Amino acid sequence: MIEATQIPKNVVSSIPTLEFNGLFDGQVVYQLGVIGELKDQGVGKYQTLAKRYPAHLESDLATKVTATSERVISQQDTPGLYQVLYQVDGDAEGVHEDVSPLTAPDIAFMTKVLGINLTAIWVRLMIGRFSGQALVKASHEGTTYHDAIYRAHFPYADYHLTNQKSAPATVIGAQIERANKGSEQ
Repeated sequence: MIEATQIPKNVVSSIPTLEFNGLFDGQVVYQLGVIGELKDQGVGKYQTLAKRYPAHLESDLATKVTATSERVISQQDTPGLYQVLYQVDGDAEGVHEDVSPLTAPDIAFMTKVLGINLTAIWVRLMIGRFSGQALVKASHEGTTYHDAIYRAHFPYADYHLTNQKSAPATVIGAQIERANKGSEQ
């Protein structure tokens, strides 16, 4: 078993990418947490090898990322689950890159790590039956979350494929590893 604190050896990007995840109900942005990405060189942009929740940020950077993310998410026209991407430069300054809807794999990862059914909450939001109080109640306020690492994978060896690289269209599984706990698939 790979310890959750170990970084994969084939990471080629030394510039971390952060993902601020939030739920926007049309008025309030509810912070779901910040994920740190470990990147590998893929086709075009770097592709994600693994994601770590929670990202370990310095206090100043965490404050800046949270404030910027809440501002850009609150400017969205539609309520929903959103993700704000950042590149962190050498001076530990988060550079806002993009805001987009939270992807299905990230919804599944955050649901598993937080213990909150984000899909059900999103459905309630879309049909006008969302209550911020329900989210706060479900959020296990005061809970300390253990580090978790998410790795998407495709079982190339099982299909006798060699020299293949994962791409978003070929991922068919994932593994979540938690610090001080076993892994889940």
